[in-house]
Amino acid sequence: MIQVVGHKSPDSDSICTALVAVELLKARGEEAKAVRQGELNRETQFILDRAGVNAPEMCTGVAGQKVWLVDYSDLTQAPDDIAEAEILGIIDHHRLGDVTTTNPLEAWIWPVGCSCTVLFNLLQIEKVEITRPMAMLMMSAILSDTVGFASPTCTDKDKDAVHALAPLAGIEDLDGYIKELLIAKTDIAGLSASELVEKDLKAYPYNDRKVVVGQIELATLEQVDGMIDELQADLTERCERDGLALAALMLTDITTATTRLLYQGEWAGKLEGYAKDGKLMMENTLSRKKQGWPWLQEVLK
Repeated sequence: MIQVVGHKSPDSDSICTALVAVELLKARGEEAKAVRQGELNRETQFILDRAGVNAPEMCTGVAGQKVWLVDYSDLTQAPDDIAEAEILGIIDHHRLGDVTTTNPLEAWIWPVGCSCTVLFNLLQIEKVEITRPMAMLMMSAILSDTVGFASPTCTDKDKDAVHALAPLAGIEDLDGYIKELLIAKTDIAGLSASELVEKDLKAYPYNDRKVVVGQIELATLEQVDGMIDELQADLTERCERDGLALAALMLTDITTATTRLLYQGEWAGKLEGYAKDGKLMMENTLSRKKQGWPWLQEVLK
């Protein structure tokens, strides 16, 4: 049985790609199941409910298993026992990470806005029938990752995939669905500071140290006005507990493409010169992958 597993702190793309990649492998005659490395966020649960699909089961380890990785290729995002598994394939849309394998593998890594865009094209190439649930999962993940086509990561391939999938998903009013999805995406009511940081947190090795960068997508920055101290305290605790050189959190207003960056840790002093009145604001910044993390790497040199 092949385990198809997305990254830690799973987002909608990692969950939806895992679920649909299982269908691709089954069409090839393989036995496979999707697993996840964390709890679902509200947006992902909204998507699964609309698709009528159950969540992948929790991953308890992949040692001795055959695995496919989806939406990442970094060891820091993989199950802790990944070194004891056999990696058969990767479907991703990020930079190539540090995963290595003993045997040749199948790797599909494209510079597009979403892993589900890559997967949609694979299904087309292999002439695999796309059911309504599969279409809903892929379309929703692409719209999530590209923030309804607004992100600079969005490509024509992403748009083409969504417009091909919408009729298969039974979606006639695409703009209306995008609004519903973004409401679910920015719903943070009742979440603790720790839950917010964990909502979309990724680890990066940098200069032989470890950095984490989280992102919370908001309808307005005012949603977290009363939680800044708690969020900063959570970042500090992570640095102390996990030996991080830097823990950063992007608070992103998706309606204005404005991001406020919170940061703590040993390297925090490198960012102080960019703050004004105690706030580090980043204009025209929606994407962690294409904007936030590349900027941080330049500053942290």
